[in-house]
Amino acid sequence: MMFKDPWNPTQEEIKKWAYSDEMEPEQDWELAIYKIENIPMICTFVEDEQCERTSYFLNTLYVFTGDMVRGREIQKLSQLLDTIENTTKSKELKLWIERSQFLIEYPEYYDGCYSSYWGLCSKFVYE
Repeated sequence: MMFKDPWNPTQEEIKKWAYSDEMEPEQDWELAIYKIENIPMICTFVEDEQCERTSYFLNTLYVFTGDMVRGREIQKLSQLLDTIENTTKSKELKLWIERSQFLIEYPEYYDGCYSSYWGLCSKFVYE
């Protein structure tokens, strides 16, 4: 699969990759796809039983939350979580929202060893 620019993929390119068997186009590609406008789409992949990359996309959500909290973009993150919370069905997404809301309330938990839960290869997803 060819991307015009793997570090600035379109939503259509992300969707095609989500249902392909191709490898991640770039190392740490989560950082390229977790733009705020892509988060609702990423949530649909997590909830779609036909998508074999649910863990990858769930990890992307945890990285997104960690970076939003670390970057002090709490208001944007809170609004997004409120929107997503109304439509989510999966326990994985509900748990991500709950954990994200906790981190918003207690951002000091990001520091130290807890950051390994909110970064690449999130322990919430892969352990």
